[in-house]
Order: sequence, then C-alpha cells, then structure tokens
Amino acid sequence: MLNLDREKTQAVANQNRYAFAAMDDALAQAAQLTTAFLTAAQDSGLTASESQRILKQIHDSASKIIEGRSDMLRATALLTRCIEHSQHEVTAFGCPLGLDTEQREEPRHLTLVA
Repeated sequence: MLNLDREKTQAVANQNRYAFAAMDDALAQAAQLTTAFLTAAQDSGLTASESQRILKQIHDSASKIIEGRSDMLRATALLTRCIEHSQHEVTAFGCPLGLDTEQREEPRHLTLVA
C-alpha cells in the first residue's frame, strides 16, 4: 500500500484540474483564433492557397492540444491508480474526470486500458 501525504496529494489533484482548465482554455483560444483569422481573411487579398496553409497550421496546433489533453487523461488514470493503492479514497481529492459520486450510489473507478 502506498503511503501518500494528504496535502501533497491534494496539491497534485488541484494542479491536475488546473492543467485541464488551461488546456481547455488554449483550445478555446485556438478556436477563437480560427474565427478571427477567417473574418480577417475575407476580402483581404489572401489567396486560397495562402489562407489554406494558415488554417492548416492553426488546426494542427489545436489538434496537438487535443492530443495533449488525451495524454493528460491517461496520466490522470495513472494518478488515480496510485490513490487506489493508498490509504485514501479515490474520491477524497476531487476527480477531474467527472466521477460524480453524489449522483451514483457506488463510485466507479478508472481502469487504465492500453
């Protein structure tokens, strides 16, 4: 059994939630950038080829944010697995993955699948 310090574990859980919020904000900013660029590009004289290259780069950037978010989900599953093997309840620190135990009679725990 892992012996996890409650305060340090809570700090990790809090930072994990902040990381998800930051990635979601970055993705929202990328979407706003796409909209702003499309608006600016109208009647600007940019060729279809030029605007396509720019849109593709913006899209690729947003895709990497989404991939990073997926990686964070896997990291969160591993962190949750650590808590499962400790003296603490999994739900004791708040779960950024949507495990709402107030709406469920029995909490469900993450299972890491490869």
